[in-house]
Amino acid sequence: MNIRKIIPVILMLAVVGLALAACMNNDAAVQPAPTASFEPSATNGAAQNGATNNNGSMSNSGDNGVTGPTTEGGMNGNTTATADGALNPFDWANGAADIEKAISRISELSDARVVVTNTTALVGVKFDSAYKGELTERIREMVAAEVLKADPAIQTVAVTSADEDVRKVWDLSEKIRAGRTADELSAEINSIVRNATTLR
Repeated sequence: MNIRKIIPVILMLAVVGLALAACMNNDAAVQPAPTASFEPSATNGAAQNGATNNNGSMSNSGDNGVTGPTTEGGMNGNTTATADGALNPFDWANGAADIEKAISRISELSDARVVVTNTTALVGVKFDSAYKGELTERIREMVAAEVLKADPAIQTVAVTSADEDVRKVWDLSEKIRAGRTADELSAEINSIVRNATTLR
């Protein structure tokens, strides 16, 4: 037999033998495959997607987890996580004033009040004396963005600038600050939310 034909056969047998030996090696340690962790975390900002309902109120139907800036006074105005990862709801009774300040910084506005019941926020706004326009969709969206930045759990943000409704929102806000709960006043809040001047 020709030696040239035998050498490739020997090399091929050696490679096959090495491959079989590697497969039969029982001493190799088996490494576990890494797994993904889906641990919950806090939503730390505006989760609103800018969509509006048919009635003109802002809806928080998206959850993009965008982190919002810190509001005046160092308060984040957001939903925070506990040590076990559960979310704490925003404290509207104590934190509404900071959100109202943030809303009042919108150039067309001079003052605002926010009252919240369940997942509905009602915002009464007063215009700056230099602003001669009306409540536009752009202003509504900016107001809603501030509310949703503070509390992503809000599903409806109703905004009004009608004098009578704004006066009622101020009265409701004062009652809440005096110790009444929003649940006690929810019928009054919802009646303004459903008002034709509030929802468009």
